[in-house]
Amino acid sequence: MSHWNPRNNNISDNSHIGIILRNMSFADIRGNIVNNNEGVGILLESGLDTKIVNNTVNGNYGGGIILTGSDDTLIVGNTLDSNKGRGISLCVEGFTVNGAGANNELIGNVITASTNAAQIHIGEGCVTTVLKGNVAEDGEDNQLLIDNESPTTLISSDNVPNFAFTLVGPGQCQDSSSRLYDFATFVLDITTLAECEATCGYFDTTDNLVGFEISPLACICLFENDHLSSEMPG
Repeated sequence: MSHWNPRNNNISDNSHIGIILRNMSFADIRGNIVNNNEGVGILLESGLDTKIVNNTVNGNYGGGIILTGSDDTLIVGNTLDSNKGRGISLCVEGFTVNGAGANNELIGNVITASTNAAQIHIGEGCVTTVLKGNVAEDGEDNQLLIDNESPTTLISSDNVPNFAFTLVGPGQCQDSSSRLYDFATFVLDITTLAECEATCGYFDTTDNLVGFEISPLACICLFENDHLSSEMPG
């Protein structure tokens, strides 16, 4: 099924999920108010080339926006607040399809005060997710704002908070939430195997570089045991 476009609706105070789309292509979910539902605010399963734009998604008991098994989704300009669970979550396991997903983009969303969960969650099954210009805020100091489990995720420096990596010397690879990683991602002007190999080659003085790979948008250097044993030369 394709081309179902729920727009400018008020879908609130229901005993189940607010908006659910399954096995659809080219859907456009836009300008809706989806508040205080007993399930997920917006759930997309096995979607292709879907747009989720300028929706208000607040206070839902299963989380805000969840994608599972969906590719080429554009999630732009949504406002999410006080959802009970993750604000926006991609590649989620445990639904009727597997938790994979590729080439999804989160741009300019504002996610605040999600309860007992990260504001943005990118699951391990996601491939080449882009996060750009999002704001993730929470009043609880012990909550992760951006929980990324995929090495192919591209998190640009204009997200708030900025979780981009800066090499400062030997030691563990970690972000500003002290989470450890065994990879570093570089955005290159020309993403080829040769360029990626040259970029990762800066780390040749270590014994922890175990390989490299490329996605359509980035070069990924892979390290052993979340650790660099020496500084990058130069």
